[in-house]
Amino acid sequence: MRHAEQQRVYGVLVGSVKDGQIDPSGRTPHYEIWVQGNGMDYRVAVNVISQDGSEVMAYFDPDYRSPDPHKLNLAALASGTAGFAQLTTGPTGTGLDYLRDKLFPLDKMSVIPPEGAGVTLKNLLDGQIERAKADTGAVAIAFGESFQDPTPDQTFGFSPERGVHDIHLMQGDSGTFAGDDRVNGDGALFIRFTSGETAALFVRFSTQDISAAGGGAGGS
Repeated sequence: MRHAEQQRVYGVLVGSVKDGQIDPSGRTPHYEIWVQGNGMDYRVAVNVISQDGSEVMAYFDPDYRSPDPHKLNLAALASGTAGFAQLTTGPTGTGLDYLRDKLFPLDKMSVIPPEGAGVTLKNLLDGQIERAKADTGAVAIAFGESFQDPTPDQTFGFSPERGVHDIHLMQGDSGTFAGDDRVNGDGALFIRFTSGETAALFVRFSTQDISAAGGGAGGS
């Protein structure tokens, strides 16, 4: 999903979880999550299938602990102001960076199918969404790029359509997506429960270069 006519705004969305499902229309390769924050509705679009046919790789941790609370303070985000907040990107940016922040072991990312038998992204997310819906104090924390359209939301029906997408690595791209690269501007999804546990999902595509010489070395 690319809202090319809009200015790109990266940031973090915090809000309660209302529902979640694989896009029922099949029009987009996403798992859609309905989040409410500060009196507004949002849709968080998590890639589970690549648009260019490459494999989706993920790292999922059901009890994630941030290695750098200064850069990623999940407790503070969860208890802070709900809604979308813009973050700066670039060399001195305040956003997330898979390649520089050591948020998780990159070599532990693996191919996880979107649907089917066994461990799938749908099953992983379904379980966390249902738990969050039953936990009135749970919040979703989604880092990514905002989008908005005056029409009703295509999945959940609220209006206007708004939300966050690009919930994945934004570095090491080539070809059509090379222009999307940036540092301190990666996407990720966290769901924090009242127990203090935080489920985390980090996503990238198999075609993205995560070596030191990859596309993330520069960026804006």
